[in-house]
Amino acid sequence: MKTRLKPRDYQLEALRWALSRERAIVCMPTGAGKTLIAALWILELMQRGEARKVLVLEPTRFLVEQTSRVLKSLGIPAEPVHGSMSRGSRARGWRARVVVATPEIVESEGFHSMEEPDAIVVDECHHTTGQDSYVKVASRYRPRWRLGLTAYVPPSRKGMLEEYIGEVRCWGWSDPRLAKYIPEWAGEVYEAPLNDAERRLYEALESLWDSLQGRERVVAGNAVRWLVRDGAEAVRESYGKGGLLSRILKPLEDLLFDPAVRPAHKLPALLRALADHEGFEKAIVFVDRVAIARIIAREAAEYRPTLLLGRRHLDPAEALEAARRRETRLVVATSAGEEGIDLPEADLLVVWSHTASPLRFIQRLGRILRATGVRRQKAAVFIATPDTVDVDSLIDGLVEAEKAGVQVEVDVEVIRSLWEASRRRRVLEALEEAPMPVDMLAQALGIPLKRAQSAVQWLLSKGYLVYIHTPYGRVYAPRHAIDRLYELHGDYLNPEPGLEVQVKPHTSRGPLRSIRGDYSRVKERLERLLEKHGALERLTAHARLRVGAVETIAQAAYHYRIDDEHILKLVLDNLFSIRRWHRFHALNNLN
Repeated sequence: MKTRLKPRDYQLEALRWALSRERAIVCMPTGAGKTLIAALWILELMQRGEARKVLVLEPTRFLVEQTSRVLKSLGIPAEPVHGSMSRGSRARGWRARVVVATPEIVESEGFHSMEEPDAIVVDECHHTTGQDSYVKVASRYRPRWRLGLTAYVPPSRKGMLEEYIGEVRCWGWSDPRLAKYIPEWAGEVYEAPLNDAERRLYEALESLWDSLQGRERVVAGNAVRWLVRDGAEAVRESYGKGGLLSRILKPLEDLLFDPAVRPAHKLPALLRALADHEGFEKAIVFVDRVAIARIIAREAAEYRPTLLLGRRHLDPAEALEAARRRETRLVVATSAGEEGIDLPEADLLVVWSHTASPLRFIQRLGRILRATGVRRQKAAVFIATPDTVDVDSLIDGLVEAEKAGVQVEVDVEVIRSLWEASRRRRVLEALEEAPMPVDMLAQALGIPLKRAQSAVQWLLSKGYLVYIHTPYGRVYAPRHAIDRLYELHGDYLNPEPGLEVQVKPHTSRGPLRSIRGDYSRVKERLERLLEKHGALERLTAHARLRVGAVETIAQAAYHYRIDDEHILKLVLDNLFSIRRWHRFHALNNLN
Protein backbone atom coordinates (compact mmCIF):
# COMPACT_ATOMS: atom_id res chain seq x y z
CA MET A 1 0.00 0.00 0.00
CA LYS A 2 1.51 3.31 -1.15
CA THR A 3 0.34 6.37 0.76
CA ARG A 4 1.77 9.49 2.35
CA LEU A 5 -0.53 9.04 5.35
CA LYS A 6 1.12 8.19 8.65
CA PRO A 7 -1.21 5.94 10.61
CA ARG A 8 -0.53 4.99 14.21
CA ASP A 9 0.66 1.45 14.90
CA TYR A 10 -2.68 0.27 16.29
CA GLN A 11 -4.47 1.71 13.23
CA LEU A 12 -2.17 -0.29 10.95
CA GLU A 13 -2.82 -3.34 13.07
CA ALA A 14 -6.56 -2.91 12.70
CA LEU A 15 -6.24 -2.26 8.96
CA ARG A 16 -4.20 -5.42 8.31
CA TRP A 17 -6.59 -7.46 10.41
CA ALA A 18 -9.63 -6.13 8.52
CA LEU A 19 -8.03 -6.75 5.12
CA SER A 20 -7.13 -10.29 6.11
CA ARG A 21 -10.75 -11.03 7.08
CA GLU A 22 -12.50 -9.33 4.10
CA ARG A 23 -15.60 -8.98 6.34
CA ALA A 24 -14.68 -7.26 9.61
CA ILE A 25 -15.86 -4.84 12.30
CA VAL A 26 -13.32 -2.57 13.98
CA CYS A 27 -14.46 -1.41 17.42
CA MET A 28 -12.55 1.55 18.91
CA PRO A 29 -13.51 4.47 21.18
CA THR A 30 -14.42 7.74 19.49
CA GLY A 31 -11.30 9.79 18.80
CA ALA A 32 -9.06 6.79 18.11
CA GLY A 33 -9.09 7.41 14.34
CA LYS A 34 -11.51 4.89 12.83
CA THR A 35 -12.13 7.13 9.79
CA LEU A 36 -8.44 6.96 8.87
CA ILE A 37 -8.58 3.17 9.05
CA ALA A 38 -11.55 3.24 6.67
CA ALA A 39 -9.70 5.60 4.32
CA LEU A 40 -6.64 3.33 4.20
CA TRP A 41 -8.88 0.30 3.67
CA ILE A 42 -10.60 2.02 0.71
CA LEU A 43 -7.30 3.17 -0.81
CA GLU A 44 -5.81 -0.31 -0.57
CA LEU A 45 -8.79 -1.95 -2.29
CA MET A 46 -8.86 0.70 -5.02
CA GLN A 47 -5.12 0.37 -5.65
CA ARG A 48 -5.46 -3.41 -5.90
CA GLY A 49 -8.27 -2.98 -8.42
CA GLU A 50 -10.67 -4.91 -6.19
CA ALA A 51 -13.05 -2.00 -5.57
CA ARG A 52 -14.16 0.25 -8.43
CA LYS A 53 -17.19 1.44 -6.46
CA VAL A 54 -17.34 1.96 -2.69
CA LEU A 55 -20.32 2.87 -0.53
CA VAL A 56 -19.79 4.48 2.89
CA LEU A 57 -22.86 4.55 5.13
CA GLU A 58 -23.27 7.25 7.79
CA PRO A 59 -26.29 7.55 10.13
CA THR A 60 -26.80 11.32 9.75
CA ARG A 61 -26.31 13.97 7.08
CA PHE A 62 -23.91 15.72 9.46
CA LEU A 63 -21.62 12.69 9.44
CA VAL A 64 -22.05 12.29 5.67
CA GLU A 65 -20.65 15.78 5.15
CA GLN A 66 -17.91 15.34 7.75
CA THR A 67 -16.70 11.95 6.49
CA SER A 68 -16.78 12.91 2.81
CA ARG A 69 -14.73 16.00 3.64
CA VAL A 70 -12.15 13.90 5.53
CA LEU A 71 -11.91 11.30 2.75
CA LYS A 72 -11.42 14.00 0.10
CA SER A 73 -8.65 15.57 2.17
CA LEU A 74 -6.91 12.17 2.11
CA GLY A 75 -7.05 11.94 -1.67
CA ILE A 76 -10.13 9.72 -2.01
CA PRO A 77 -12.69 10.71 -4.71
CA ALA A 78 -15.64 10.78 -2.32
CA GLU A 79 -18.94 12.63 -2.77
CA PRO A 80 -21.72 13.13 -0.18
CA VAL A 81 -25.36 12.19 -0.82
CA HIS A 82 -28.19 12.98 1.61
CA GLY A 83 -31.71 14.36 1.70
CA SER A 84 -30.74 18.01 2.21
CA MET A 85 -28.99 18.11 -1.17
CA SER A 86 -30.67 19.08 -4.42
CA ARG A 87 -31.64 16.35 -6.88
CA GLY A 88 -28.91 17.40 -9.31
CA SER A 89 -26.23 17.25 -6.62
CA ARG A 90 -27.44 13.82 -5.54
CA ALA A 91 -27.40 12.58 -9.15
CA ARG A 92 -23.78 13.71 -9.45
CA GLY A 93 -22.93 12.12 -6.11
CA TRP A 94 -24.27 8.69 -7.07
CA ARG A 95 -21.79 8.59 -9.97
CA ALA A 96 -18.73 9.09 -7.73
CA ARG A 97 -16.33 6.20 -7.15
CA VAL A 98 -16.82 6.57 -3.41
CA VAL A 99 -20.33 7.50 -2.31
CA VAL A 100 -20.86 8.66 1.29
CA ALA A 101 -24.58 8.53 2.08
CA THR A 102 -27.23 7.98 4.72
CA PRO A 103 -28.88 4.55 4.56
CA GLU A 104 -32.27 6.23 4.16
CA ILE A 105 -31.28 7.96 0.91
CA VAL A 106 -29.63 4.76 -0.36
CA GLU A 107 -32.83 2.83 0.34
CA SER A 108 -35.16 5.41 -1.24
CA GLU A 109 -33.00 6.46 -4.19
CA GLY A 110 -29.62 4.77 -4.35
CA PHE A 111 -30.90 1.26 -5.09
CA HIS A 112 -31.93 2.43 -8.58
CA SER A 113 -29.52 5.36 -9.03
CA MET A 114 -26.17 3.89 -8.01
CA GLU A 115 -24.01 1.15 -9.45
CA GLU A 116 -23.76 -1.77 -7.03
CA PRO A 117 -20.69 -1.34 -4.80
CA ASP A 118 -17.71 -3.70 -4.67
CA ALA A 119 -17.00 -2.69 -1.08
CA ILE A 120 -19.03 -1.13 1.72
CA VAL A 121 -18.05 0.73 4.88
CA VAL A 122 -20.72 0.82 7.60
CA ASP A 123 -19.83 3.59 10.03
CA GLU A 124 -21.58 3.61 13.41
CA CYS A 125 -22.58 0.06 12.51
CA HIS A 126 -24.28 -0.51 15.87
CA HIS A 127 -27.33 1.06 14.18
CA THR A 128 -27.72 -2.15 12.13
CA THR A 129 -30.73 -3.61 13.88
CA GLY A 130 -34.42 -4.47 13.41
CA GLN A 131 -36.14 -2.79 10.47
CA ASP A 132 -33.62 0.04 10.34
CA SER A 133 -32.53 1.32 6.91
CA TYR A 134 -29.03 0.10 7.78
CA VAL A 135 -30.39 -3.46 7.76
CA LYS A 136 -32.21 -2.95 4.47
CA VAL A 137 -29.07 -1.68 2.77
CA ALA A 138 -26.97 -4.46 4.33
CA SER A 139 -29.51 -7.01 3.09
CA ARG A 140 -29.48 -5.59 -0.44
CA TYR A 141 -25.72 -5.22 -0.80
CA ARG A 142 -23.54 -8.20 0.13
CA PRO A 143 -20.16 -7.40 -1.48
CA ARG A 144 -17.08 -9.46 -0.75
CA TRP A 145 -15.45 -6.55 1.08
CA ARG A 146 -17.26 -5.15 4.14
CA LEU A 147 -15.95 -3.00 6.97
CA GLY A 148 -17.91 -1.97 10.04
CA LEU A 149 -16.83 0.80 12.41
CA THR A 150 -18.22 1.48 15.86
CA ALA A 151 -17.24 2.70 19.31
CA TYR A 152 -19.37 0.09 21.01
CA VAL A 153 -20.92 -3.25 20.10
CA PRO A 154 -24.16 -3.76 22.06
CA PRO A 155 -24.21 -7.40 23.24
CA SER A 156 -27.78 -7.83 21.99
CA ARG A 157 -26.75 -6.86 18.47
CA LYS A 158 -23.46 -8.69 18.09
CA GLY A 159 -24.97 -11.66 16.27
CA MET A 160 -26.78 -9.49 13.74
CA LEU A 161 -23.69 -7.35 13.17
CA GLU A 162 -21.57 -10.42 12.49
CA GLU A 163 -24.21 -11.78 10.11
CA TYR A 164 -24.52 -8.63 8.01
CA ILE A 165 -20.97 -7.27 8.23
CA GLY A 166 -18.36 -9.57 9.76
CA GLU A 167 -16.18 -10.60 12.67
CA VAL A 168 -15.78 -8.14 15.57
CA ARG A 169 -12.49 -7.12 17.16
CA CYS A 170 -12.16 -4.33 19.75
CA TRP A 171 -9.27 -2.06 20.69
CA GLY A 172 -10.14 -0.33 23.98
CA TRP A 173 -9.06 1.82 26.90
CA SER A 174 -6.80 -0.90 28.23
CA ASP A 175 -4.49 -0.46 25.23
CA PRO A 176 -2.02 2.31 26.21
CA ARG A 177 -1.42 3.07 22.53
CA LEU A 178 -5.00 4.40 22.26
CA ALA A 179 -5.64 5.98 25.65
CA LYS A 180 -3.79 9.26 25.04
CA TYR A 181 -5.83 10.02 21.90
CA ILE A 182 -9.30 9.37 23.30
CA PRO A 183 -11.37 12.30 24.66
CA GLU A 184 -13.26 11.92 27.93
CA TRP A 185 -16.44 12.85 26.08
CA ALA A 186 -17.65 12.14 22.55
CA GLY A 187 -20.56 14.02 20.97
CA GLU A 188 -23.11 12.62 18.55
CA VAL A 189 -25.98 14.24 16.66
CA TYR A 190 -29.17 12.21 16.21
CA GLU A 191 -31.67 13.50 13.67
CA ALA A 192 -35.40 13.65 14.43
CA PRO A 193 -37.03 14.64 11.12
CA LEU A 194 -40.60 15.91 10.91
CA ASN A 195 -43.12 13.74 9.12
CA ASP A 196 -45.28 15.17 6.33
CA ALA A 197 -48.05 16.41 8.63
CA GLU A 198 -45.55 18.00 11.02
CA ARG A 199 -43.71 19.61 8.11
CA ARG A 200 -46.98 21.18 6.90
CA LEU A 201 -47.60 22.53 10.40
CA TYR A 202 -44.05 23.88 10.63
CA GLU A 203 -44.29 25.64 7.26
CA ALA A 204 -47.69 27.09 8.15
CA LEU A 205 -46.31 28.42 11.44
CA GLU A 206 -43.32 29.95 9.66
CA SER A 207 -45.60 31.57 7.08
CA LEU A 208 -47.79 32.93 9.87
CA TRP A 209 -44.73 34.29 11.69
CA ASP A 210 -43.58 36.01 8.49
CA SER A 211 -46.93 37.76 8.08
CA LEU A 212 -47.16 39.19 11.61
CA GLN A 213 -45.58 42.16 13.38
CA GLY A 214 -44.70 43.18 16.92
CA ARG A 215 -45.80 41.04 19.86
CA GLU A 216 -47.87 38.72 17.67
CA ARG A 217 -44.77 37.92 15.62
CA VAL A 218 -42.81 37.10 18.80
CA VAL A 219 -45.55 34.77 20.03
CA ALA A 220 -45.77 32.99 16.66
CA GLY A 221 -41.97 32.63 16.68
CA ASN A 222 -42.20 30.91 20.06
CA ALA A 223 -44.66 28.40 18.60
CA VAL A 224 -42.24 27.65 15.75
CA ARG A 225 -39.40 26.98 18.20
CA TRP A 226 -41.54 24.91 20.58
CA LEU A 227 -42.66 22.65 17.76
CA VAL A 228 -39.18 21.76 16.48
CA ARG A 229 -37.32 22.04 19.80
CA ASP A 230 -39.74 20.19 22.09
CA GLY A 231 -42.65 18.74 20.13
CA ALA A 232 -46.23 19.46 19.13
CA GLU A 233 -47.47 18.70 22.63
CA ALA A 234 -45.66 21.81 23.88
CA VAL A 235 -47.54 23.96 21.34
CA ARG A 236 -50.85 22.24 22.06
CA GLU A 237 -50.43 22.76 25.80
CA SER A 238 -49.77 26.47 25.37
CA TYR A 239 -52.63 26.77 22.86
CA GLY A 240 -55.00 25.24 25.40
CA LYS A 241 -54.27 28.01 27.91
CA GLY A 242 -56.01 30.60 25.71
CA GLY A 243 -54.72 34.13 25.32
CA LEU A 244 -52.85 35.68 22.41
CA LEU A 245 -51.22 32.45 21.20
CA SER A 246 -54.58 30.69 21.04
CA ARG A 247 -56.07 33.53 19.00
CA ILE A 248 -53.12 33.68 16.61
CA LEU A 249 -53.03 29.91 16.02
CA LYS A 250 -56.81 29.45 15.67
CA PRO A 251 -56.62 29.31 11.81
CA LEU A 252 -54.07 26.47 12.14
CA GLU A 253 -56.06 24.41 14.65
CA ASP A 254 -56.75 21.55 12.21
CA LEU A 255 -53.04 21.27 11.37
CA LEU A 256 -52.01 21.47 15.02
CA PHE A 257 -54.37 18.68 16.11
CA ASP A 258 -53.96 16.49 13.05
CA PRO A 259 -53.68 12.90 14.41
CA ALA A 260 -50.61 12.38 12.21
CA VAL A 261 -48.75 15.08 14.15
CA ARG A 262 -46.88 13.26 16.92
CA PRO A 263 -46.87 14.78 20.42
CA ALA A 264 -43.08 14.34 20.70
CA HIS A 265 -41.39 13.76 17.32
CA LYS A 266 -37.94 13.38 18.94
CA LEU A 267 -39.01 10.34 20.96
CA PRO A 268 -37.93 7.70 18.36
CA ALA A 269 -34.47 9.30 18.19
CA LEU A 270 -34.18 9.29 21.99
CA LEU A 271 -35.20 5.63 22.27
CA ARG A 272 -32.74 4.77 19.52
CA ALA A 273 -29.92 6.62 21.29
CA LEU A 274 -30.67 4.78 24.56
CA ALA A 275 -30.71 1.45 22.73
CA ASP A 276 -27.51 2.24 20.82
CA HIS A 277 -25.74 2.98 24.13
CA GLU A 278 -27.30 0.03 25.94
CA GLY A 279 -24.27 -0.39 28.19
CA PHE A 280 -24.73 3.00 29.87
CA GLU A 281 -25.09 3.12 33.64
CA LYS A 282 -27.11 6.32 33.95
CA ALA A 283 -28.45 8.79 31.39
CA ILE A 284 -29.74 12.32 31.84
CA VAL A 285 -32.16 13.90 29.34
CA PHE A 286 -32.53 17.68 29.39
CA VAL A 287 -35.89 18.90 28.11
CA ASP A 288 -37.61 22.26 28.56
CA ARG A 289 -41.29 21.33 28.93
CA VAL A 290 -42.88 19.32 31.72
CA ALA A 291 -45.46 17.82 29.35
CA ILE A 292 -42.67 16.41 27.15
CA ALA A 293 -40.73 15.16 30.19
CA ARG A 294 -43.76 13.15 31.31
CA ILE A 295 -44.13 11.62 27.83
CA ILE A 296 -40.47 10.58 27.88
CA ALA A 297 -40.81 8.99 31.32
CA ARG A 298 -43.91 7.08 30.22
CA GLU A 299 -42.44 5.81 26.94
CA ALA A 300 -39.03 4.90 28.41
CA ALA A 301 -40.35 3.10 31.47
CA GLU A 302 -37.94 0.17 30.98
CA TYR A 303 -35.09 2.40 32.18
CA ARG A 304 -36.77 3.09 35.56
CA PRO A 305 -36.90 6.87 34.94
CA THR A 306 -37.02 9.61 37.53
CA LEU A 307 -38.29 13.14 36.82
CA LEU A 308 -36.57 16.32 38.05
CA LEU A 309 -39.16 19.01 37.40
CA GLY A 310 -38.61 21.71 40.02
CA ARG A 311 -40.40 22.56 43.26
CA ARG A 312 -43.81 23.19 41.68
CA HIS A 313 -44.12 19.59 40.55
CA LEU A 314 -41.92 17.37 42.73
CA ASP A 315 -39.93 17.56 45.95
CA PRO A 316 -36.37 18.30 44.67
CA ALA A 317 -34.55 16.43 47.46
CA GLU A 318 -36.63 13.28 47.05
CA ALA A 319 -36.33 13.42 43.26
CA LEU A 320 -32.56 13.81 43.38
CA GLU A 321 -32.27 10.95 45.87
CA ALA A 322 -34.30 8.75 43.49
CA ALA A 323 -32.10 9.86 40.58
CA ARG A 324 -28.98 8.66 42.40
CA ARG A 325 -30.32 5.16 43.04
CA ARG A 326 -28.46 2.49 41.13
CA GLU A 327 -31.63 1.04 39.61
CA THR A 328 -32.57 4.44 38.12
CA ARG A 329 -30.95 4.43 34.70
CA LEU A 330 -32.75 7.44 33.24
CA VAL A 331 -33.17 10.93 34.70
CA VAL A 332 -35.40 13.41 32.84
CA ALA A 333 -34.75 17.00 33.93
CA THR A 334 -36.48 20.22 32.90
CA SER A 335 -34.90 23.67 33.11
CA ALA A 336 -36.46 24.17 36.53
CA GLY A 337 -35.24 20.81 37.76
CA GLU A 338 -31.73 20.81 36.31
CA GLU A 339 -30.31 23.23 38.89
CA GLY A 340 -28.53 21.42 41.65
CA ILE A 341 -27.98 18.26 39.62
CA ASP A 342 -24.67 16.65 40.43
CA LEU A 343 -24.53 13.17 38.95
CA PRO A 344 -20.93 12.45 37.97
CA GLU A 345 -21.76 8.76 37.67
CA ALA A 346 -23.94 9.54 34.64
CA ASP A 347 -22.20 8.46 31.45
CA LEU A 348 -24.81 9.45 28.85
CA LEU A 349 -26.15 12.99 28.39
CA VAL A 350 -29.03 13.61 25.97
CA VAL A 351 -29.96 17.18 25.06
CA TRP A 352 -33.52 17.09 23.74
CA SER A 353 -34.35 20.82 23.98
CA HIS A 354 -31.57 23.02 22.62
CA THR A 355 -31.52 26.15 24.73
CA ALA A 356 -31.11 29.61 23.28
CA SER A 357 -28.94 30.48 26.29
CA PRO A 358 -25.25 29.59 25.80
CA LEU A 359 -24.78 29.79 29.57
CA ARG A 360 -27.45 27.17 30.21
CA PHE A 361 -26.01 24.97 27.46
CA ILE A 362 -22.58 25.03 29.13
CA GLN A 363 -24.05 24.53 32.59
CA ARG A 364 -25.94 21.46 31.41
CA LEU A 365 -22.80 19.91 30.01
CA GLY A 366 -20.71 20.94 32.99
CA ARG A 367 -23.01 19.30 35.53
CA ILE A 368 -22.13 15.81 34.35
CA LEU A 369 -19.07 16.25 32.12
CA ARG A 370 -16.83 15.25 35.00
CA ALA A 371 -14.32 12.50 35.48
CA THR A 372 -15.28 9.85 38.00
CA GLY A 373 -11.89 8.21 38.51
CA VAL A 374 -13.03 5.34 36.30
CA ARG A 375 -11.36 5.61 32.89
CA ARG A 376 -14.13 5.23 30.33
CA GLN A 377 -15.58 7.32 27.54
CA LYS A 378 -18.82 9.16 28.11
CA ALA A 379 -21.25 10.30 25.42
CA ALA A 380 -23.27 13.45 24.73
CA VAL A 381 -26.18 13.02 22.33
CA PHE A 382 -27.81 16.05 20.72
CA ILE A 383 -31.22 15.42 19.13
CA ALA A 384 -31.90 17.91 16.35
CA THR A 385 -34.79 18.50 13.95
CA PRO A 386 -33.06 18.88 10.57
CA ASP A 387 -33.92 21.68 8.13
CA THR A 388 -35.49 23.80 10.90
CA VAL A 389 -34.47 26.55 13.31
CA ASP A 390 -33.76 23.85 15.92
CA VAL A 391 -30.32 23.40 14.36
CA ASP A 392 -29.52 27.09 14.93
CA SER A 393 -29.75 26.66 18.69
CA LEU A 394 -27.60 23.53 18.55
CA ILE A 395 -24.89 25.36 16.60
CA ASP A 396 -24.95 28.37 18.95
CA GLY A 397 -24.66 26.13 21.99
CA LEU A 398 -21.77 24.09 20.61
CA VAL A 399 -19.88 27.22 19.53
CA GLU A 400 -20.26 28.82 22.95
CA ALA A 401 -19.29 25.58 24.70
CA GLU A 402 -16.06 25.42 22.70
CA LYS A 403 -15.32 29.06 23.53
CA ALA A 404 -15.74 28.23 27.21
CA GLY A 405 -13.32 25.33 26.94
CA VAL A 406 -15.90 22.53 27.05
CA GLN A 407 -14.68 20.18 24.32
CA VAL A 408 -17.35 17.91 22.87
CA GLU A 409 -16.28 15.98 19.78
CA VAL A 410 -18.81 17.37 17.28
CA ASP A 411 -17.74 19.14 14.08
CA VAL A 412 -19.56 22.47 14.46
CA GLU A 413 -18.54 23.77 11.04
CA VAL A 414 -20.01 20.75 9.28
CA ILE A 415 -23.34 21.25 11.05
CA ARG A 416 -23.27 24.98 10.31
CA SER A 417 -22.52 24.58 6.60
CA LEU A 418 -25.10 21.84 6.20
CA TRP A 419 -27.75 23.96 7.92
CA GLU A 420 -27.00 26.91 5.66
CA ALA A 421 -27.23 24.77 2.54
CA SER A 422 -30.42 23.00 3.57
CA ARG A 423 -32.23 26.27 4.31
CA ARG A 424 -31.79 27.19 0.66
CA ARG A 425 -32.55 23.77 -0.81
CA ARG A 426 -35.92 24.81 -2.25
CA VAL A 427 -34.28 27.68 -4.12
CA LEU A 428 -31.61 25.42 -5.61
CA GLU A 429 -34.12 22.78 -6.67
CA ALA A 430 -36.37 25.37 -8.32
CA LEU A 431 -33.45 26.72 -10.33
CA GLU A 432 -32.49 23.21 -11.40
CA GLU A 433 -35.93 22.77 -12.89
CA ALA A 434 -35.94 26.14 -14.66
CA PRO A 435 -33.19 28.78 -14.50
CA MET A 436 -34.86 32.16 -13.88
CA PRO A 437 -34.40 35.71 -12.55
CA VAL A 438 -34.72 36.21 -8.82
CA ASP A 439 -38.10 38.02 -8.99
CA MET A 440 -39.65 35.11 -10.90
CA LEU A 441 -38.04 32.73 -8.40
CA ALA A 442 -39.71 34.54 -5.49
CA GLN A 443 -43.09 34.29 -7.24
CA ALA A 444 -42.60 30.60 -8.10
CA LEU A 445 -41.79 29.70 -4.49
CA GLY A 446 -44.25 32.12 -2.90
CA ILE A 447 -41.56 33.74 -0.74
CA PRO A 448 -40.70 37.42 -0.18
CA LEU A 449 -38.36 38.93 -2.79
CA LYS A 450 -35.76 39.86 -0.15
CA ARG A 451 -35.67 36.27 1.11
CA ALA A 452 -35.15 34.99 -2.43
CA GLN A 453 -32.41 37.58 -3.05
CA SER A 454 -30.66 36.61 0.17
CA ALA A 455 -30.79 32.90 -0.67
CA VAL A 456 -29.50 33.45 -4.22
CA GLN A 457 -26.67 35.66 -2.99
CA TRP A 458 -25.56 33.05 -0.45
CA LEU A 459 -25.70 30.22 -2.99
CA LEU A 460 -23.75 32.36 -5.45
CA SER A 461 -21.08 33.22 -2.87
CA LYS A 462 -20.64 29.55 -1.93
CA GLY A 463 -20.20 28.47 -5.53
CA TYR A 464 -23.53 26.71 -6.03
CA LEU A 465 -24.85 29.11 -8.69
CA VAL A 466 -23.84 30.97 -11.84
CA TYR A 467 -25.83 33.45 -13.93
CA ILE A 468 -26.05 34.96 -17.39
CA HIS A 469 -27.33 38.36 -18.48
CA THR A 470 -30.62 38.47 -20.41
CA PRO A 471 -33.15 41.18 -21.31
CA TYR A 472 -35.03 40.17 -18.15
CA GLY A 473 -32.02 40.62 -15.88
CA ARG A 474 -29.69 37.98 -14.47
CA VAL A 475 -30.91 34.41 -14.93
CA TYR A 476 -29.52 32.04 -12.30
CA ALA A 477 -28.78 28.32 -12.57
CA PRO A 478 -26.83 25.69 -10.57
CA ARG A 479 -23.25 25.25 -11.76
CA HIS A 480 -23.92 21.64 -12.69
CA ALA A 481 -27.02 22.54 -14.71
CA ILE A 482 -25.66 25.12 -17.17
CA ASP A 483 -26.93 22.99 -20.05
CA ARG A 484 -30.41 24.17 -19.03
CA LEU A 485 -29.29 27.74 -19.68
CA TYR A 486 -28.29 26.78 -23.22
CA GLU A 487 -31.62 24.98 -23.74
CA LEU A 488 -33.83 27.79 -22.47
CA HIS A 489 -31.79 30.93 -23.19
CA GLY A 490 -29.68 29.97 -26.19
CA ASP A 491 -30.25 33.34 -27.91
CA TYR A 492 -28.12 34.98 -25.22
CA LEU A 493 -25.38 32.36 -25.45
CA ASN A 494 -24.73 32.71 -29.18
CA PRO A 495 -21.46 34.69 -29.66
CA GLU A 496 -21.44 37.40 -32.33
CA PRO A 497 -18.63 36.99 -34.90
CA GLY A 498 -16.26 39.94 -35.15
CA LEU A 499 -17.40 41.64 -31.94
CA GLU A 500 -14.56 43.07 -29.82
CA VAL A 501 -14.81 43.22 -26.04
CA GLN A 502 -12.49 44.50 -23.33
CA VAL A 503 -12.28 42.16 -20.33
CA LYS A 504 -10.86 42.76 -16.85
CA PRO A 505 -10.18 39.46 -14.99
CA HIS A 506 -9.73 39.34 -11.21
CA THR A 507 -8.03 36.70 -9.08
CA SER A 508 -8.05 36.35 -5.29
CA ARG A 509 -4.95 38.57 -5.25
CA GLY A 510 -6.56 41.40 -7.19
CA PRO A 511 -7.18 42.58 -10.77
CA LEU A 512 -5.07 41.48 -13.72
CA ARG A 513 -4.22 43.32 -16.93
CA SER A 514 -7.16 43.93 -19.27
CA ILE A 515 -7.60 41.84 -22.41
CA ARG A 516 -9.10 43.24 -25.58
CA GLY A 517 -10.09 41.35 -28.69
CA ASP A 518 -12.56 39.07 -30.40
CA TYR A 519 -13.90 35.82 -28.96
CA SER A 520 -10.94 33.65 -29.96
CA ARG A 521 -8.30 36.02 -28.61
CA VAL A 522 -10.06 36.66 -25.29
CA LYS A 523 -10.77 32.94 -24.82
CA GLU A 524 -7.16 31.98 -25.50
CA ARG A 525 -5.76 34.59 -23.06
CA LEU A 526 -8.26 33.70 -20.31
CA GLU A 527 -7.55 29.99 -20.65
CA ARG A 528 -3.86 30.73 -20.04
CA LEU A 529 -4.74 32.74 -16.95
CA LEU A 530 -7.00 29.95 -15.73
CA GLU A 531 -4.18 27.45 -16.12
CA LYS A 532 -1.74 29.76 -14.32
CA HIS A 533 -3.93 30.93 -11.42
CA GLY A 534 -6.35 28.00 -11.07
CA ALA A 535 -9.40 30.26 -10.93
CA LEU A 536 -10.71 33.74 -11.67
CA GLU A 537 -12.79 35.14 -8.86
CA ARG A 538 -14.78 37.50 -11.09
CA LEU A 539 -14.75 39.16 -14.48
CA THR A 540 -15.90 42.59 -15.69
CA ALA A 541 -16.14 43.73 -19.29
CA HIS A 542 -17.41 46.41 -21.68
CA ALA A 543 -17.99 46.76 -25.40
CA ARG A 544 -18.81 49.63 -27.78
CA LEU A 545 -22.18 48.99 -29.44
CA ARG A 546 -24.27 50.93 -31.92
CA VAL A 547 -28.04 50.87 -31.36
CA GLY A 548 -29.59 52.60 -34.35
CA ALA A 549 -27.80 55.94 -34.71
CA VAL A 550 -26.63 55.89 -31.09
CA GLU A 551 -23.27 54.51 -29.98
CA THR A 552 -23.23 53.23 -26.43
CA ILE A 553 -20.93 51.51 -23.96
CA ALA A 554 -22.40 48.18 -22.82
CA GLN A 555 -21.09 46.74 -19.56
CA ALA A 556 -21.27 43.30 -18.00
CA ALA A 557 -20.02 41.70 -14.79
CA TYR A 558 -19.77 38.08 -13.64
CA HIS A 559 -19.34 38.00 -9.89
CA TYR A 560 -18.71 34.32 -9.39
CA ARG A 561 -15.80 31.90 -9.48
CA ILE A 562 -14.65 30.81 -12.94
CA ASP A 563 -12.59 27.70 -12.29
CA ASP A 564 -13.11 25.39 -15.25
CA GLU A 565 -13.45 25.58 -19.03
CA HIS A 566 -17.22 24.98 -19.00
CA ILE A 567 -17.92 27.99 -16.77
CA LEU A 568 -15.47 30.10 -18.80
CA LYS A 569 -17.27 29.14 -22.02
CA LEU A 570 -20.63 30.06 -20.48
CA VAL A 571 -19.34 33.50 -19.49
CA LEU A 572 -17.76 34.20 -22.89
CA ASP A 573 -20.76 32.94 -24.84
CA ASN A 574 -22.98 35.29 -22.85
CA LEU A 575 -20.55 38.21 -22.96
CA PHE A 576 -20.10 38.04 -26.74
CA SER A 577 -23.89 37.93 -27.13
CA ILE A 578 -24.09 41.29 -25.38
CA ARG A 579 -25.66 43.10 -28.34
CA ARG A 580 -28.76 40.90 -28.13
CA TRP A 581 -29.58 41.33 -24.48
CA HIS A 582 -28.21 44.88 -24.14
CA ARG A 583 -30.27 46.06 -27.13
CA PHE A 584 -33.46 45.02 -25.37
CA HIS A 585 -32.38 46.87 -22.24
CA ALA A 586 -31.85 49.99 -24.34
CA LEU A 587 -35.20 49.69 -26.10
CA ASN A 588 -36.99 49.10 -22.81
CA ASN A 589 -35.35 52.20 -21.36
CA LEU A 590 -36.48 54.26 -24.38
CA ASN A 591 -40.03 53.01 -23.96
